[in-house]
Amino acid sequence: MACDLSSGRVVDCKDSVGGIKTVYIGNYADMPSGADWAAASNDTVTAITAQTFYQFDVRPETSSLTVSFQSDPAAGTTFFEQSLSVTFQKLDATDIEDIRVLCQGRPNIWVLDNNDNVFLLGAVHGCNVQGGSLVSGQGFGDLSGYTIDFVGREANPVFYAAAPLSGVTNITIP
Repeated sequence: MACDLSSGRVVDCKDSVGGIKTVYIGNYADMPSGADWAAASNDTVTAITAQTFYQFDVRPETSSLTVSFQSDPAAGTTFFEQSLSVTFQKLDATDIEDIRVLCQGRPNIWVLDNNDNVFLLGAVHGCNVQGGSLVSGQGFGDLSGYTIDFVGREANPVFYAAAPLSGVTNITIP
């Protein structure tokens, strides 16, 4: 049966940390169905060509990725909800146009975490902006910037590549 387990998991070392370093956002492409995609059987992306991703760095301890598992035995369905929340400090006039475009589009997003794991979100259906805010802050120590919350719903939890996107060839990151 295709749903049978084939491996287990042992308790590993305590050598990982939380958080995100960088996100790479590209205009939507249904990546697995295109000729510009290759993924090994273990859901590791091995090649992407002809897609441009834009680098968005984030400060430590400000952004997060959560993948929730959704399964309904009665309906016979399972999907994975990918939730990415990113925070950017400082307000800039060019940010307004970027926010508008991100809200109107459904990008594919690579996430580089603080353990140098790289995850692809929205590979088939893209990610949508679910919410966010632009804030000036009130006190001197408050955030003056914006947050954006992306959500992707996919049949696969995430796709994986080796950091820093070294397992992926021919990606253009301007």
